[in-house]
Amino acid sequence: MLHRLLATALTSACLLISAPAHAKDLTLLSSWDDNYNAVPVFVGQFVEKLKEKSNGDLNIQVRGPETVPPFEQLQPVAGGLFDMLFTHGAYHLGETGMAFGLDAVKDDPIARRESGIYELIDKHYQSRGLKLIGVFSSASGYHFLLRQPIGEDGALKGRKIRASATYHDMVQELQGAVVTLPPSEIYSSLERGVVDGAAWPVFGAMEYRWYEVSDYMTRPTFGVTNQVMLMNLDTWNGLSKQQQDTIMEVARELEVSGRQVFADLWAKEDAAMQEAGLEITQFGPNVAPKVDAMFAEGVWKQVRNRAGADGEAFHKLAVEKGLTSQ
Repeated sequence: MLHRLLATALTSACLLISAPAHAKDLTLLSSWDDNYNAVPVFVGQFVEKLKEKSNGDLNIQVRGPETVPPFEQLQPVAGGLFDMLFTHGAYHLGETGMAFGLDAVKDDPIARRESGIYELIDKHYQSRGLKLIGVFSSASGYHFLLRQPIGEDGALKGRKIRASATYHDMVQELQGAVVTLPPSEIYSSLERGVVDGAAWPVFGAMEYRWYEVSDYMTRPTFGVTNQVMLMNLDTWNGLSKQQQDTIMEVARELEVSGRQVFADLWAKEDAAMQEAGLEITQFGPNVAPKVDAMFAEGVWKQVRNRAGADGEAFHKLAVEKGLTSQ
């Protein structure tokens, strides 16, 4: 009996020694569920790698858009109801347009990190109770899914296009009419002809099966699809230096490795979409060379209008570093 008690005591002591002394459990709010492939690639890998690199010291529980609607998530994280946020800059344009500007910045994670842009964005969000952790590129931009091909106008003249704030200026520049609908209504709206097309990241048609209700996808693509990860500033300040360093190390590595994953996924999905029946329709020769600049101009307009002097500084730095087309 004594031997058994000693063995139990020794086992318990070993477990206490091996367990993290200051393990931290964090909650991450995501603007998308697992059907959006950026979630398993970036959030899933971030959670897994962070746990591994911290030896179980840092653990994350993920909550999706069923917990808080995507366009309403910034304030709950800034207020401390959740520790982290994985989202897109356009989803909180009501609060600020700062992170939205990343979609008009060259898709080079290392150059972006070295440019000083992240420091500007981080400082801006810190004034709102948040810390910038990482910017994750899907290695592709945006396009339009259409019921009919591009016509003689070479653009979208007279067409009703479902578009979030990300694309408003561009749709109008292409002479289309903006229709605001939640993503959940895109399928039925295309099917019933309520809209003639929908703007969306290049990735998405396969997961949401929009190829069943649209026949064309536009080329060339434009812009860069980025997701940002933010952390509540009080949560960040409450972590040890080692914990902070581990989080940033994982983010920097995933910015590079995750982008490569998406580069490979894009090639496969593009082929799959065409196999599913989506045909490529090209913008006209007078329009095609301008679509990226059109998109960037609309993005920077939103950034300047919604982020004030910080937005102006962001745009100026991106131009100086040669990281934007406008």
